[in-house]
This record gives sequence, structure tokens and C-alpha cells, in this order.
Amino acid sequence: MRIQIFSTSYIVTDQRLQRVANSLAAYGYSVKVFCRKHKNLSYENNKFNVKYINPLFEKGPLFYFFYNLRIFLRILFSRSDIIYSNDLDTLPGCALGSIVRCKKLIYDSHELFTEVPELIGRPITKFLWHIQEKIFVKRAKAVITVSEGVANELKKRYNLKNIEVIRNVPIRTSTEVFKDKQPTIIYQGALNMGRGIELAIEMMKQLPCYKLLIVGKGDIEIKLRRQMLESDLSGRVQFLGQLTPENLRLVTPTAWLGLSLEEDMGLNYRYALPNKLFDYLAAHVPVLVSDLPEMKRVVEEYGIGIVAQSRKPIELANQIADFFEDKEGYENTLKNVKKAAEKLCWQNEEPRLLNLINSLKKG
Repeated sequence: MRIQIFSTSYIVTDQRLQRVANSLAAYGYSVKVFCRKHKNLSYENNKFNVKYINPLFEKGPLFYFFYNLRIFLRILFSRSDIIYSNDLDTLPGCALGSIVRCKKLIYDSHELFTEVPELIGRPITKFLWHIQEKIFVKRAKAVITVSEGVANELKKRYNLKNIEVIRNVPIRTSTEVFKDKQPTIIYQGALNMGRGIELAIEMMKQLPCYKLLIVGKGDIEIKLRRQMLESDLSGRVQFLGQLTPENLRLVTPTAWLGLSLEEDMGLNYRYALPNKLFDYLAAHVPVLVSDLPEMKRVVEEYGIGIVAQSRKPIELANQIADFFEDKEGYENTLKNVKKAAEKLCWQNEEPRLLNLINSLKKG
């Protein structure tokens, strides 16, 4: 069976895209991934084919229009059995192509796309994305998403009966832990609004013995660097840029605490289960998360860290200091993190994906 996966992301940094493609290829499917090529990082594998779509525009409405047009044309003039749409920004082209070619469509919604902070204050754009999702999601033979909260919201909005939740967890590997001698806090992920990165930098003023690593790229990076310089924190806040998953696996385990401090800026963040939360666990790093339902549930169920009791820098810094000063509590948390890493891994999520594909093959 031939499966075509379409994404607007860079496969070299999109670990979920890599895991899905690798799992399907390992199971015997012929997999071809269509995505963007990163300017600075390269990706190599021998399990599935990667074809790059070079966009005519880098962002905005014209980017999405022409990208989806190219997706449609790729489907129109190629052979496949299943079309796999990664997120709403590829769904129009995938859905239309699946209709014309009479192919089965899978919609993998990585987030509540219509509720991302970037659409706040842009009601027309938000409405247009919502209409597209409402129309084309009905075409999908299967819908996948990353958390129960997102699944329930999609069911309610579009009267969907069944949505498969496949969490964005990493592959379980043996992790050698070499903690930095200096208490180290890490944030990894996109440097975008609403991620709580500004709060993390401000908090560092109250933690003079600590170091903060910021890994990733995004549209507020310049603003964050300026904040760091104005706060005289250049010696203790380090920007490492965007790292490959292989390099990230060397950096993350050195941290003492991983941050996921998303603001409650709409339903997308409220129901989020960010990749980085599980990446921290895989690296045996306890976490500090926002008091939002999905993240809070995981932290409290597995005892893997702390939930922010405040978004005031001083109070948050005190909470972190208290967490580390409780030596026995911290050691117990580390033990819980290692146990959770054994459960919250791709090896336990992969069967759900394969069972779903098998059901489509039989249907």
C-alpha cells in the first residue's frame, strides 16, 4: 500500500513527521513524504522517500494557496492509496486531491489550528481556516490528534464520532544523564508569542545561580534577545538556535528542569500537550508546566514535576527554588520521570497508528 504524507514543516526538525513515516515504512508500507526543505539542516534516511515542495512564497495567504495547489497537483499526477494530511494547512489540497483520485484521506490535526495565538485579532483569517476545516474534515476516513482535549473539541465542532488520540511522544531510547553542575533550566520549541519565554527570562533575575537554555527559532527571537540584554542576563541566558533532534538529545539531558509555560491564549494552548513535555521526560528531566488541564493532568498523574502556581516572575522563581531545595522530593521526582519515560513513548503509541491504517486498508 502506498501512502503519501503532506506537511508544510521541515522534516529535519519535525520529529512527529519522522516517527509516523518511519513506523509506516517499517511496517511494510511504501511511504513518500512531501514537505519543505530546511535551508541549513539536511535530513537523510533509507526507509522512505522524501520529496521537497519549494514554495513560491514564504508565508501569508499566497504561501498556503500555492502550497496546497502543488499538493493537489502532486496527488493528481502520482499513485497512492492513502493521502495523509499533516495539519489544517495541508488539508485543502489533500482533501481535493483525494476526491478527484478517489483515495482515502487521513487528517492528523497536531493542534487546534483555528485557535493558535497568531490568529488572535484576525477574525476573517480565523473564519476562513475554520470554514476550510469544517468542509474538508468530513472527507477524512480517519482523524488523528494529539490530546483528549483537542479530540473532544473537534468532535463537538464538527460532529465527528471517532478521533484517534496519538500523543506526540518520542521513541524510547537508553538515555545517559550528565547533568550540568550549574542548576540549568531549559526551554525548547518555537520562539513564538504565548509560550511563556518572556516570563522565563524575567524569572531568571530572581535565580542568580541558575542558567537558562533557549533552544529554537521563531518570530519573537529578536524581542527575546533584547529582553535578555536589557535585563543584563547575557551570561546566564543562552540562545542555542534550532538544533537537529540528534543534537537536541545531547543538550536536553544536561538540564535540571524543563519549561512548558504556555499562556491560556485560547483553546489551542489550553488543550495542548506539547512535544517538549515528552522530550524532557525522555531525557529524564523534570518539568514545570502551566496550570492548564492537559499538561497538569500528565504532571500530576505521573508525579514528574510541578505545576505553576503563579505567572508572577518572583513567585515562580520561589517555586522553582523550593522544588530544588527539597532534595528528597526532587530525587523522588527524578525516579517518577524515569518510570514515566518508559510509558510515555512512541513504542506504546505506534500500535494505535498501525491499527488505524490497517482498518483503512481492510475497509
